Amino acid sequence: MSDFETVILRFRDLVTEENGTIARHQTVIKQHGYVWWAWWKKGNETLPAQEFSFLGTKAETSPVDLFLVDSGQNLVYRATCESVKLKIGEKSFSPEKEKTPEYYQGQQYYAWFKFTRIEPCDEAQLKEFTYVNCPSLFWDKNVDYSKFTNKKVYSITELVQQNRTVWFVRTALATDLDNEIILLNSESIQPTHFNAKYYQASGNTLLWLSDLHLSDNRFESKKGKVQKTLAGHICEKIKTDDIAGLLISGDITSRAKPEGFELAKQLLKDLNNEFVTPVFSENILICPGNHDFTREGTDLGHDIEPDFIYNRPGNTSAFAEFYKSIYNIKPNQYFATGRKILLSSGHMLEIAALNSLILQQYPNFDGHGYLSNEQLDFVAKQMGWDSAENKNAIRIVMMHHHYLPTCYTELIDVTRASSVVYDADRLMNWLVKYDVKLLLHGHKHKSFISQVEYPKMPEGSITSENMHHIVVAGMGGTGSPTGQNKFATIKFERNNVLIDFYAIYSDGSEQDHVCQQVILPL
Repeated sequence: MSDFETVILRFRDLVTEENGTIARHQTVIKQHGYVWWAWWKKGNETLPAQEFSFLGTKAETSPVDLFLVDSGQNLVYRATCESVKLKIGEKSFSPEKEKTPEYYQGQQYYAWFKFTRIEPCDEAQLKEFTYVNCPSLFWDKNVDYSKFTNKKVYSITELVQQNRTVWFVRTALATDLDNEIILLNSESIQPTHFNAKYYQASGNTLLWLSDLHLSDNRFESKKGKVQKTLAGHICEKIKTDDIAGLLISGDITSRAKPEGFELAKQLLKDLNNEFVTPVFSENILICPGNHDFTREGTDLGHDIEPDFIYNRPGNTSAFAEFYKSIYNIKPNQYFATGRKILLSSGHMLEIAALNSLILQQYPNFDGHGYLSNEQLDFVAKQMGWDSAENKNAIRIVMMHHHYLPTCYTELIDVTRASSVVYDADRLMNWLVKYDVKLLLHGHKHKSFISQVEYPKMPEGSITSENMHHIVVAGMGGTGSPTGQNKFATIKFERNNVLIDFYAIYSDGSEQDHVCQQVILPL
C-alpha cells in the first residue's frame, strides 16, 4: 500500500456560497457535532478500498486532518476526519441519514467520511505536502500519474487539471521536487467564448440534450421514493468512455429562475461522476431557449418593435451566471459560443452555438426566434470561418428555435406568429456560405429530421451539382413534464454520422430504449 498520510478530496460547489456544499455540511456539524461527506468517483476511477480503509482505521484511532478543494472556485478547506465507511465493491447510503445534508440523504456513494470540523484554509498549506502515487484508484492501467510522485503539490490549478477526485499525499521533504506540472493548454486556463485550437477528445460521440425544463424536473424523488436521476437514465444507455462533448440546445430551465440552473449544474456534476473523461468548458456547448430568459411583464404595444435581449441585462442574469459557471467568463453580447473538437476517430468538429433569442420576449410575443445579421457575422469571425475555406472540418450549428416547421400542425392564433426563426433564409444562406453540414435545434419537444438543399450560388444557373445539403435535426424534450422525454447521441464513424434518439421514462413504465436511428453520409 502507498505510504501516504492523508488525502485531498475534490468537489465543485454548484450553488451560492450561503447554500453551498461547505455551508450545508457545516450546518449539520453545528446541529449534531459531525457530518457525513460523500466521496463520488469519476468514471475512470475505482474505489481505493485498501487506502480508504487504512485512513479510516487511522482516523478512528486519532482524528486526521485532510483537505477539500473546490475546483469551481479554487478554494481550499481543512477538515477533521474521525472515520471512513465503505462497502467493498458497492455503493451505500449514508451511515446516518439525519447527520447528512438533506440534498443527498437518499443517494448512495462508494465512501463516506465523518467530519467534525470544516474550515477554510490558505492554498499555501497544500504546498506542505507531496504526491504519493496510488495506481489502484484507476481501473484503466494506462492512466499514469507517476510523474507527480515525490513532487510537492504546487497549486490548486495543478490539482484541478488532473482528471481525478482524490489525491494521496504525505508531508513534504526538502528533497522533494517543487516544480509545477501543466497538463492543459493555455486556452483551458484562459477562458474564451470561441476556442482557436482543437480540444483533443478521447471519444467520438456527442451527447445531445434539449428542453430540460429543470424547474419542472420529472426525474426526482416522489413521495419519499428515490427515483432514478436523469443522469442515471442517460448513463445506463450510453458508453461513458466514448463521450467527446455535450450539447444542450436551450430551455435549460422553465422559468429563468436560478434554482433551475442550479439543477442543471447538479446534472452536469452527476454526468461527470459517470463519464470516464469529464465534460468541461472545452467540450460543452449551450445555447439559451425562450424559457431561459425572463420575459417582460406587459404586452408589446401595437406597432412597437420588440427590444433586443442584450439591452435587458436583468432578464438574462440567471442564464448569464450559469454560462459563467461553465465557461468561467461572462457571456458575450450575443450569448453565442463555439468549440473545436478533435474526435478519437480523427474527425474534426467545429460547432457554433447561436442565440435565437435576440429579441426580448413579452406575454404577447413569446417564443419567437430571431438571430440577426450582427450575431451571424460575429460568430463567423470568432470561429475563423470568414477568413479561411473549410477543407477538413465537419461544421455544426446549434440553436434553440427551429428553422423548419417541426409540428404536424401549429396552434392557429391570428395574434401570434409561429416560432420558426424570422430570419430563416438569412440563416440558411449563412450556413451554406460557411459549409455547415448539420443544424441542430430544440424548442418543440419533438425529434425531427429533414434535409435542406440550398444553392451555393443563388444567382445564375442552378443545377443539382451546385446545391449544398444541410441536415436539420430537432431534439425532443429531455426533461419536460409534458410529452415523451428523449435524449440523443451523435456519433461519427468513417463517412457517416449516426444519430440515436433514446426514449426515457421517468416513472419506469417502460424500458428506456433507442426509439429512432438516423444514419447520414458526411
